[in-house]
Amino acid sequence: MTAEFANSSGEHEHIHHEPETPHVTVLVNDQPVHFQRHKATGAEIKAAAIAQGVPIKEDFILYEELPEGDSRVIHDDEEVHLRHHLRFLARPERHEVTVTVNEQPVKLRNKTATGAEIKAEAIKQGVHIQQNFVLQEELPNGMSRIVGDSDVVHLREHLRFTAIAPDDNS
Repeated sequence: MTAEFANSSGEHEHIHHEPETPHVTVLVNDQPVHFQRHKATGAEIKAAAIAQGVPIKEDFILYEELPEGDSRVIHDDEEVHLRHHLRFLARPERHEVTVTVNEQPVKLRNKTATGAEIKAEAIKQGVHIQQNFVLQEELPNGMSRIVGDSDVVHLREHLRFTAIAPDDNS
């Protein structure tokens, strides 16, 4: 950019200024990460954080921290408009879902679990059942299906199970 102005002796001078490179600082896991541009993908944010000493890995999940304590996942190929003091959280990928067993919430940490594992975790989390109870998955159509101890269930949020004593004929 060139600017023209009159100096103190009335002569016109031309001064050439290079435009300043934008500089934005965001926080990743409460540590400052500097960018020379105002846009970056999720993968670029993680790579810059790693290059600037933030102890995370490229396969971590990146979250943008939102007002009111909420957050949203930033996908690796998603472009983000960077602004000062934007806050991100990078955490290892962990699959955790909450299902219900006998109307009580049970947190499970894998993508799959066997019937025996679901019952064992429910017992650990205070559901009053025993390992020999019969586990049933409640289906959306009002029906149910028995889940054997070695049957594998693909876990997702809001799955509903009932566990009943083996001698209960209800």
